[in-house]
Amino acid sequence: MRVPQYFLLTDYPVKMRTMLAAAPFRWTDPATWPWMFYVWLAFIFAGWSFPAWRWLRRKRAAGWPVADGRIESVEVSKPTFSFTTKRGYYVAELGYSYSVAGTTNSGHYRREFPTEREADEFVRDLQGKAVVVRYNPNNPSSSMLLELDIEAVLQNRAPAPIDAYPLGSVPNWLRPFIWFFVCFSAVGLVVSLWVHLGAVVGKRVGPEPFFWLLHVGIFVVWFPAIFVAQRLVGNVNRKDLWKVVLRGSPDWMRYMVYGFGGYAIVNFLLFMTKAPSGGSRNPPAVVWRGFSGHWMAFYSAAFAMLNSAARSDNSSLRCANGHWTSPNTAYCPQCGQPVTRTR
Repeated sequence: MRVPQYFLLTDYPVKMRTMLAAAPFRWTDPATWPWMFYVWLAFIFAGWSFPAWRWLRRKRAAGWPVADGRIESVEVSKPTFSFTTKRGYYVAELGYSYSVAGTTNSGHYRREFPTEREADEFVRDLQGKAVVVRYNPNNPSSSMLLELDIEAVLQNRAPAPIDAYPLGSVPNWLRPFIWFFVCFSAVGLVVSLWVHLGAVVGKRVGPEPFFWLLHVGIFVVWFPAIFVAQRLVGNVNRKDLWKVVLRGSPDWMRYMVYGFGGYAIVNFLLFMTKAPSGGSRNPPAVVWRGFSGHWMAFYSAAFAMLNSAARSDNSSLRCANGHWTSPNTAYCPQCGQPVTRTR
């Protein structure tokens, strides 16, 4: 007896789901990787491409000839949309002029800051200052200001008032433990991602105790991360909290935090449509998938926050009197002494 064609079409999605669930997952075979893996590869590539291009430009400009220039204008703005500026960041822009062979040229220097206060502190008293400009010998109208040239200008201006830039700091007793929590959160993130990828293909790759250990591990790293974040934020507006606590993080790490956070919401909504009724001592793969989305979000956020705090502390930005200062200041806002950068 011949089976009607519509029965075959109706049964086709069921067969496809069965085939996909049974497909083995192998790291050595990219064809078996879940689609989410390619999304994160795209995020990582996007986060590194533009910084790499800027780094190459600065390396090339380091060998250009120099000309005496002058900062003609300063401006702080907050772009509503930009492919090059981080979302929600403020841009401090310096307009400068310089002369080559009797011809006057101009250019612009931009630097991004997580808060308006830091951007204002950067441009303070810079208008009218002399600055060294690097220009392209083959095209003198093309120029750049390097970081070391900007730092030289910043060191020659007067210090800010004592209370102009109140800062928070990590307690000394917590500093030796930060890297431990960074490593702990990194391990939690990797294990959560491993569990989630297995659950996506319908497998429980970890034993049952992992389900509860990953739950408890969130609190182990999340409380120190929140405590450190609150101390670092200081008097900064709370709406800028994430920008401040992730200030020292590379672009890919910020994309990771925002991406895992958004994915956790979507993943949980999908989980609610497939959640089994009743409890189970050993949760099925769909439950592992639903909760592992939240694990990745919390572990990634804690990892980025603690890593940013640890790297900021390692920069050892102190003035001659031992006060902790902002990475963007050349003089201590408390006593006016020069800031020393040691490793």
